Amino acid sequence: QASGDIPQFDFVSLNGMEMQYPFDAYVRLWEAISEFKEKRTPGVAAAMLERHFVGSSSKKSAGTKEGTTRPVTVVLLDEIDYLVTNKQSVLYNFFEWPRRSATNISGARLVVIGISNTINLPERLKPAVQSRLGRERCVFKAYNVEETCNILKARLSGSDDAKDVTSTFDQDALTFAARKTAVMSGDIRKAFQICKAAAETVLSKMEEEGEPSQTNASRGKSGVGSGSKSAPKIVRIPDIQRAARDMFNSIINRAVSSATSFEALLIVSIASLQKHTGREKGGFDVQEILTKMKGVAESLGDRQYLPPPSFGELLGILNRLGEARVITLQTPKGLHASYHASLGGGGGAWPLVSLRMEDYEVEAALRDTLHKTLAEKHLADKGLFGF
Repeated sequence: QASGDIPQFDFVSLNGMEMQYPFDAYVRLWEAISEFKEKRTPGVAAAMLERHFVGSSSKKSAGTKEGTTRPVTVVLLDEIDYLVTNKQSVLYNFFEWPRRSATNISGARLVVIGISNTINLPERLKPAVQSRLGRERCVFKAYNVEETCNILKARLSGSDDAKDVTSTFDQDALTFAARKTAVMSGDIRKAFQICKAAAETVLSKMEEEGEPSQTNASRGKSGVGSGSKSAPKIVRIPDIQRAARDMFNSIINRAVSSATSFEALLIVSIASLQKHTGREKGGFDVQEILTKMKGVAESLGDRQYLPPPSFGELLGILNRLGEARVITLQTPKGLHASYHASLGGGGGAWPLVSLRMEDYEVEAALRDTLHKTLAEKHLADKGLFGF
């Protein structure tokens, strides 16, 4: 910028996961760039953004003043998986505005950087949206064991200094957690869950036995320089092994492994939606799940899943799995049926459904059951996956 190669710009960060509805992206962006931080309805905000970035041949753009250079806005659009609707109009507009703003001098300039957890999301979008995306793509690979260990040390110690965590976790235990995570999924969040579960179990056991924790002991007379032998590490490899094993042998996993044919079809369908859309929160509506179940059942051709359940039967299955805490049922607050339909859903006031397991956990739970082929076909990794 000092040399004039890069113009001054305003930076706006939006996260699809933080929005209740995809169209809220219009509201958030207009509120961020408008002069008086105006909060408008999605339709009005979209129209204002259209005028701001594309401009008009007869009217001056809201963001352009006479005698000044065109303002530039850089938008970081994270978790764009959550902005995908049936018509995909939100993503279309967000990637169409930069193209049009580049050729229309009456509007402000827009640059959009999209981040997705789904590596092949562009190929899953409609051709009209694909044609608006940039040609350059940066794939972030999963963390390796060494990187995972360093992140665990920094995060578990609460700072960049890893001295505190090494007094609680044995180095080999952290390395084992990192390797275990790499084998299971590559998702570093699972490494945190394993370490947390292991630490909680060990500390709880120590409290029951009346032993002081490592932290309390370090505050006593046997501190550094006291000449006493250092206390042993609290969390070791066997503790990490136990926590990882318990994670896969939980009550929920056992419930999935004993699921009926239609229950397994439902669980695999939700897990497949979760895996291929990249959505981690928010859930899926009933009609979306029913359509997926029909596609999964017909593609497999196994008679135990055919014909797929009806809408009424699906509601009964959802209630059973909800009571078993395998899935979560949540009715969006203040959701109007017609507005929900406009987002591409068909469930109206029906609840949004989310799975309380990861896709690889579902596959592992069904591995030794009659539903092994169902899970492997729709959940097994068939290629490179990165995030």
